[in-house]
Amino acid sequence: MTDRGRWPRSLAEVSTHPEHAAPDWAVHIQGVAISDDWWFITQADRLWRFPVGSDLTQIDPGADDVRSVGFPCEGIDHFGDCDYVDGHVYVAMEGTAPAKIGVFDAELDFVAGAPVDRQGMSNPWCAIDPVTGFLYSSPFDTDHLDAYERHLRHGRFELRHAQSVTLRTADGDPLALERVQGGTFTPDGRLYLTGDTREGGIFGVDVDSGARILHQKISYEHGWPGRHIIEGLAYCVAMDEQSAAGLEGQLHVLVYDATRKRPDYLWFRHYDERD
Repeated sequence: MTDRGRWPRSLAEVSTHPEHAAPDWAVHIQGVAISDDWWFITQADRLWRFPVGSDLTQIDPGADDVRSVGFPCEGIDHFGDCDYVDGHVYVAMEGTAPAKIGVFDAELDFVAGAPVDRQGMSNPWCAIDPVTGFLYSSPFDTDHLDAYERHLRHGRFELRHAQSVTLRTADGDPLALERVQGGTFTPDGRLYLTGDTREGGIFGVDVDSGARILHQKISYEHGWPGRHIIEGLAYCVAMDEQSAAGLEGQLHVLVYDATRKRPDYLWFRHYDERD
């Protein structure tokens, strides 16, 4: 039995930063990943990199240490959530049949892409399991997870489907999740997903059994319309410079209001794991 650490009893929201902000880099925001040095943010049509100690309300798109790139190849028309592992950013990409995972280096230069054959054109997120090295993803509405062996060497990238994991409740009953937008692994291999529905929020899933272990709803801001969208998430224990810039907790979830004819207001919600 794989040791993937101990699940918390619950998640507690400890801060929101940025809160009700509308920076240019957050328009149609989709995903987030964090390295020791950088934030990586995906919009629907761009991938961004900021210094990790930045105050996210004060990002200057023209600064020397801020970078962004658009779609890397023909046919791609949408970026999803992303992950960062071993010097590379893995980005869920849609628009082709089948959809693809794109790999960029830390400078945001495109390395290569590979199809997620089992998922058709639906590929909203991807995350790398630190225990097995598999890349996990799923369709938008799903009753399972897809796991792929990944091979990245000398500028060539290949994904081979390894297994499908059926989702279940803690009692073992079949489970279907709607509007899955993001995924991230903890360092010990526990998977968190986001579901963009009023009954959704954050789900903790054991990838060995497929069991949903934890469910945390995300509160809707008072007065928000139906365009409230829960997007990607990242797991990272905040370092001192990040805390000084408004980041707290371990789990960081993007939420925005996509109401037409006004800016996409961002709420970046930060959660602690609680026993």
